[in-house]
Amino acid sequence: MIGRRAFTLGLASLLGGCATHHQSGPATGLPSTSKGYRPPPDSDEAGLWLAVDKVEQAQKRSPSRIRDQAANALVQDIICRLAGDRCPELRPYLVRVPEFNATCSPNGMVSVWSGLLLRCKDESQLAGVLGHEIAHYLRRHSLQRMRDKREWDDMMAFMQFTLQGPLAKTMWDISGDVRMASISMFSRDHERESDEMGLVMMADAGYDPFACAETWRQLIDEDKAGDVKHDFNFFLSTHPATKERIETLQQLAEQRGRPKTSPPNRLDQAIRHLRRGFMEDEINQGRFKRTEKLLSRLAADGNDPAGALYYRGELYRRRNKDGDEASALGFYHESCEAADPPAEAFRGVGLIRWRRGEAELAREYFRRYLDRAPQAGDSDMIRKYLSGA
Repeated sequence: MIGRRAFTLGLASLLGGCATHHQSGPATGLPSTSKGYRPPPDSDEAGLWLAVDKVEQAQKRSPSRIRDQAANALVQDIICRLAGDRCPELRPYLVRVPEFNATCSPNGMVSVWSGLLLRCKDESQLAGVLGHEIAHYLRRHSLQRMRDKREWDDMMAFMQFTLQGPLAKTMWDISGDVRMASISMFSRDHERESDEMGLVMMADAGYDPFACAETWRQLIDEDKAGDVKHDFNFFLSTHPATKERIETLQQLAEQRGRPKTSPPNRLDQAIRHLRRGFMEDEINQGRFKRTEKLLSRLAADGNDPAGALYYRGELYRRRNKDGDEASALGFYHESCEAADPPAEAFRGVGLIRWRRGEAELAREYFRRYLDRAPQAGDSDMIRKYLSGA
């Protein structure tokens, strides 16, 4: 009987011709797109673009699309700084989805999720992620992945049709292993290429290249604290964030060095009025450990610490395990004492103090709540607490 290892090596050798064009040169083996590029109308690439065009039309109408002018203007400007004369080809869409993700589709549609905007410490981190995704677009990685998958599917269909007997199942199982290993290898090649291209683009645009490795460190820290293994299934599953990868990004940044002038950092100003809504979306996910880690980092970063402290209080209040009310009260109090606190932080203190029988202290915070939000939807109820009704 043929051993499994020998059989695997033989199959890999037999099917290796499907992938030899990846072994040297750019990761796709395809030329980069040129300015104003459109695929030939009768090509498989044109079919791919057509499919993504339909997705873009749905994206335009999506109720989850973020239409805020300041946030969209910032993302568009970053893209133009990165892409230069290719900027007109790239159309950003900001989407309210509480996950760390961005994509750049073959037709130039750029999707940026709110979870990414919330997690980026500064504009350089956002530019690093966008540069990485633009590199995928320029190098036509989506097209190559589609072709790789089709070649393997065709080969496996042929094998399934021609193989007979007990050997067929063994051959099928092993071919699947080789297929997945090969596709994974090609994906890693794409990621390496996009990492390097994206870092070069963002550094050339005046951003801090060290932000790229730092972004991955933050993601890994949050993922390790998550409620389930690999919480970031939308991004980490397709962007393997290994120690080697972070080290490579760090080395590339060291080769470039810090920018000679301070990089632009307009992110906080552009999304300040959106950030608390994004935090609310995160705690609504019900992933306590991951969200607690995120909010703790946001408070430490200094981007709206009062909001991050309030939502940490909300996170504990909603979980409502033993000791959580005391933790929630502590975070509400910290939020109230920070700069620009949410009005709701004062209400949170008031409600907990009232339940504890501390009526006068509760009324003090209810009054501070109404001073900041006199037209709040629950203002009539709060006034009843103040009147003693």
